[in-house]
Amino acid sequence: MKKLLPYCLLRAACRSFLLLIMLLSGNLPQLFAQSGLLPFRDDFNRSTLGANWKTDFGWSIQSGSAYSPYDAGNLITDLNYAADSYIIETSAMGFTGSYWREFRITFGQDDVDDQKTYVLNYGPGTDGLLSLGRATDNIFYPDPLDQTSIYPALAQAQWYKFKIARYKSGLIQVYLDQGSGYGTLPVLEAIDSAYQQLGHFGWTISTQTAGEDFYVDWIEARKPEIEKPAVLEKPVEDDLITQVSAASGKVYKVAKLVNGTKMYTDRNYKITSIPAYLQGASFIQTANDDKGETNSLWLTTFMKKPVVVYIAYDVRAKILPDWLNEWHKTGDIIRTTDPGPGNMEVYSKTLEYWQQYPRPFILGANLASPAKGSNMNYLVIAVPVPASKNLEAEDAKVFGAKVANDHVGYSGRGFVDFVNQKQDYIEWTTQTEVPGTYNFGFQFANGDKISRSLRLTIDDILIGTSNFIPLSANWNNWAFYSGEKAYLKPGTHKIRITANGSSGPNIDYLIVNFNSDYPEQTLPGSYARTTAPDFEIVNPLIESRPMAYPNPFVSSTTITYVLPETAAVNLTVYTIQGQKQAVLVDQVQAAGKYEVKFNAGDQITGSGSYLYHLKQGNTVSVGKLIKQ
Repeated sequence: MKKLLPYCLLRAACRSFLLLIMLLSGNLPQLFAQSGLLPFRDDFNRSTLGANWKTDFGWSIQSGSAYSPYDAGNLITDLNYAADSYIIETSAMGFTGSYWREFRITFGQDDVDDQKTYVLNYGPGTDGLLSLGRATDNIFYPDPLDQTSIYPALAQAQWYKFKIARYKSGLIQVYLDQGSGYGTLPVLEAIDSAYQQLGHFGWTISTQTAGEDFYVDWIEARKPEIEKPAVLEKPVEDDLITQVSAASGKVYKVAKLVNGTKMYTDRNYKITSIPAYLQGASFIQTANDDKGETNSLWLTTFMKKPVVVYIAYDVRAKILPDWLNEWHKTGDIIRTTDPGPGNMEVYSKTLEYWQQYPRPFILGANLASPAKGSNMNYLVIAVPVPASKNLEAEDAKVFGAKVANDHVGYSGRGFVDFVNQKQDYIEWTTQTEVPGTYNFGFQFANGDKISRSLRLTIDDILIGTSNFIPLSANWNNWAFYSGEKAYLKPGTHKIRITANGSSGPNIDYLIVNFNSDYPEQTLPGSYARTTAPDFEIVNPLIESRPMAYPNPFVSSTTITYVLPETAAVNLTVYTIQGQKQAVLVDQVQAAGKYEVKFNAGDQITGSGSYLYHLKQGNTVSVGKLIKQ
């Protein structure tokens, strides 16, 4: 035994040295993978994937990289790794947005056939959204833990490195190297302990239609050098504005707009007076040294919610830049300590869907063409779009009419029943914080044979008159009418609907809904009357609302609707006066989505407004059709 022991030790030492040489040369991933221990690294410097990876027909090796040209596939480790603290790092290329591609790194997966795993997901087709989530039953729909938008999107023909650090404490941090190294702070961060061990990990690609080339140059997993506690390191973001950058590279910060706040990051000028509706709003402190810049694409940021954006612009400006010309001039002023004088005029705009997160919101520079006269850089301010208000009729002031509950289907404690032909009214009192055009809609029932009209006034100013058409002979059928629009300033308002000579329908509630930041036609007082809306008149409680497209239309339109369950369906087109024009559906239909084409040329000859009446079981929806 004395002669054998040195020989065994020598053989073990030689073997360890050989393993180390093979590891350093990138030729030993299979042997390391057999242990299920860290470190793990695969450089794909061979002809086949080998034992590291669960067999997937979509992946092979090409020129020293794992490669997939297919529309979907998994590059997932064959072994399960027990480490509860680890760092995954990998380099990949081919992040095209074509065909709605999505790219995922999954980790913490106990079984490769189990969908319980952490998911780092990048979707170029979803405006470059990089998200960290926890999947419980489907990796395509994980519960979000953190997300950010990558702008500009990752290029298809460039290598990018990803690093995921997960600690025993539950802290998960994600870093992205886009060519200049990892940042000091993670781009994504969360604390979660759902999946304690590294388990299986690797890449997954998917698309809706066709494949594209995708490459993984290398992937590794190792133990971290230090353990981190469950403490988030990223600064807490503003609740509305995130990821602010300027083409100059100067520091732009997000702050709250209150009296005494600094205007700029590079000046000590202060805000001294703010319109009440902007007090406490999120705003971007720009750099005043950028005031002379003329680039048409200058400031990039992301708005995390539907917002109204305000630009505070130098009152001395003689000509506005083109990018600001379409904004609404509010007439309000922000005053400052800039001795210039540094007062600023306020312009507003409601962001469109395509300007909201995860899509970037981009503004031009202060003196972008053809701007002249501005001697101070603008500020960017954002407030949330006001939430809809649901005001029950039975809780309002009621005159002549009566509160009732003798029909089913209402919300709250009951509804209001108009008794007299005229003068009966319902009056709500509500507070408006953000100025803008609001829509006033009503949940109503009309089981009579004639239309009933109501006059809408706000603070004693006539806004318009609405006709509520008969729904059926049943007062238990409720529908929603989108009503009139009016511009409201901040403050307390009295909204009244009054019987106009034919009594009124039963009114369940009023919805006050923010429509836009600007008035369309100015009337005396605080209001701007707008033209009659072309919105769908539907039941707002239905998850998938019926709608017609195109609308307006010339000869035909298609009405779509969704049945949550099997029901008797009747779809009929009427004139505004309630005259039947066409019955499109009258039968029992199974649950599902339906599209019904209405060839108006075969049914009606005149242009104008029509109504479609959709009855699904006990649910009734009414929508407007515009024939040109």
